[in-house]
Amino acid sequence: MNKDYDVLLDVRYEDSPVPTIRTKEILDGLAPGKILKVITSKESTVKNIRTLVANNSFHLIEHTINDEGFVFLIQKQ
Repeated sequence: MNKDYDVLLDVRYEDSPVPTIRTKEILDGLAPGKILKVITSKESTVKNIRTLVANNSFHLIEHTINDEGFVFLIQKQ
């Protein structure tokens, strides 16, 4: 993943629903156009974050699985 981001949220060691709640809190506080990188190790969080993005004014730029875990780049609209 070679894209830039403005804020990093590492929730690899958090259990559900904490990663989704923290993701929403940070995105709500970001200025429009800013990008949040979220890293999680819980597969159950993937669906929750996708639902969060779909139901709010956020844009999922990229979702990958790599050695860090499940990685999201989310932009606030």
